[in-house]
Amino acid sequence: MNQLKLMTAIGVSSLMVVTGAVAWAQGDDRDSCVDACKQAKEQCVEICDTHANPVECDEGCQDAAHDCIRECR
Repeated sequence: MNQLKLMTAIGVSSLMVVTGAVAWAQGDDRDSCVDACKQAKEQCVEICDTHANPVECDEGCQDAAHDCIRECR
């Protein structure tokens, strides 16, 4: 069960990067892209609340959000 939660968190983190890239590719302005990254990060953090190691999971969400926002430029 814990492995499932970890895989879900990793999936959401990956989704953040994809969300940023898609928003950027569609020509949306940077603010829309950043907003999409922040929303995905919030979803990721919610999943971490039930994770066996929530601090490590949250750090992964933070890193993925940073990468996502960087792709918005």
